[in-house]
Amino acid sequence: MTGGILAARQLGPAVRELVPAWFVQVFVVFTELGNVGLFLVVFALDYWFLDRERGAHAIGLVVGGMALITALKFHFAAPRPPASVTAIPISGFSFPSGHAMGAAVAYGTLAVDLDVGSWKQRFPVAGALIAFVALSRVVLGVHFVRDVVAGVLFGLGFVVVAFALTKRDPRKAFFLAVALGAVAFVVSGASSDGIEVLGSAIGGTLAWEALEDVPRVDVRGARVVLVAAVLPVLAAVGYVSVYWDHPPAVGLLLNAGILASILAAPLIEDPLERMRGTGPAET
Repeated sequence: MTGGILAARQLGPAVRELVPAWFVQVFVVFTELGNVGLFLVVFALDYWFLDRERGAHAIGLVVGGMALITALKFHFAAPRPPASVTAIPISGFSFPSGHAMGAAVAYGTLAVDLDVGSWKQRFPVAGALIAFVALSRVVLGVHFVRDVVAGVLFGLGFVVVAFALTKRDPRKAFFLAVALGAVAFVVSGASSDGIEVLGSAIGGTLAWEALEDVPRVDVRGARVVLVAAVLPVLAAVGYVSVYWDHPPAVGLLLNAGILASILAAPLIEDPLERMRGTGPAET
């Protein structure tokens, strides 16, 4: 068994040795395919412009998946590979890989839920994206092979269980996110990560409960405003939440506000149309 563990630990260095130094920067790009911000943007656009129920359900699962990642990382509290082998700045715990697990949750959800192509097409594409993200974390030296393998398995397992529990119901997805957010908060000892993911879950849940009928955005002007103005503002707030020092309560409120704003953003369409004088006449 000891020999097996040693062999597993040698896989990471072996993988890195196969990648030319000049090609490492390509994996810096690949690894961003596992960024939770990217997932939220993709599912927000789906929610705004394509399918409200599907997009909201996916957002709830992504938040729930991030909560589970947080809980697992703090539970195992495993150190990362030494700084001497890392190609990018990194902090936090190593096991499981958050990028690999997040990619499995997000792309697994897309593979199950999208109505584009057949499942025989969607699943291989999702698998390739997940594999690229997982490989990038090893090549960049920020994870051991065990971390990314566990991350993928945990993520895919979460997708299976989450779909079984929620039945594609956004309300159930947000409730699941709150439950897992509470677990992350407790397991992480009320860490900033635990507080932020709980805030996201609470904000999404409260907004979904309050918004009975949010229309799909079809008007071109409203679409432009959402993509060119609302999305960058929410991204900026997310950046402040993650990278700026602030009291825990502020982190909770910022993340709750981001999720609530994503869900409420389509309501901007009607006021914009009224300002243009093309909306429904008042009675």
